[in-house]
Amino acid sequence: MIVPFSKLDDWEMNVTLFQGTIFIEENHTKKISSRGEQYSSAGRPGAMSQDLMSFWGYKFETVSLMPTPWPETSREYIESREDQVVSNHAQYCSIVRTGFGKVKMILGGEVDAVMAFKPEDRSQPIEWVELKTTATITNEREQIKYERKLLKFWAQSFLLGVPRIVVGYRTQQGTLERLEELSVQNIPDNVKLKGKGLWDGQTCINFAASFLEWLKTTVTSDGVWRIRKREKIPVLEVFKLEESGHGDILSSAFVEWRTNGLRSHQQHLQELADNAKVEASEPP
Repeated sequence: MIVPFSKLDDWEMNVTLFQGTIFIEENHTKKISSRGEQYSSAGRPGAMSQDLMSFWGYKFETVSLMPTPWPETSREYIESREDQVVSNHAQYCSIVRTGFGKVKMILGGEVDAVMAFKPEDRSQPIEWVELKTTATITNEREQIKYERKLLKFWAQSFLLGVPRIVVGYRTQQGTLERLEELSVQNIPDNVKLKGKGLWDGQTCINFAASFLEWLKTTVTSDGVWRIRKREKIPVLEVFKLEESGHGDILSSAFVEWRTNGLRSHQQHLQELADNAKVEASEPP
């Protein structure tokens, strides 16, 4: 989605076609490799390590969140959050049905938190919240860096239906200075009107729609495909890796369920519907 404005990004995704549906997932091997390179690379002199800055982000989440709503949380836990062991395991998963142009999609992704509580009525929107940290902006260079960060903040939350982001601004030594709450839907306009105009949200949406429509005409057979974006190269590559099967994208249990279990379930539902029609047509 953000490819038109993210020339420095380097990533891969795996793709397969099954029963007329295209399944896409991140290439986890590439992600782990890239993260290892990022953490092992030497930063500028005097800069904090990537490991330490990652810890700051998780620590921010730990002191900002609670496992239960406020009335159900003990005072002891609330006051001891600064001493809690940092963990990145607890998370929500937002699953949304959306679309780009003519392409309908179901997306799933990790979300940091929910405001207050999840509504019991599933028709009501969930007040998801994303937590982010960034260095306090003190010069134009950092402003440009922050604006590029906002592109990823916006895209991630926009796709998963997250309405707000809470940003913690920190010093270069990791001390939290202030908080700011961002409305996700207003981020593109704010960048255009108040920032340097380094990216455009509508361009991102149009690109995603065009690419996905093209992908549907390209991935039309069995096998495993790959989408690749290489650093400093402003193009996407799509090529076939395996002529058959679905790689690790789809589990054998899922394929079995979609092939046999789902069909049996649909037949059972049809039988129930037919029986209901017969009973309704019989005189009392």
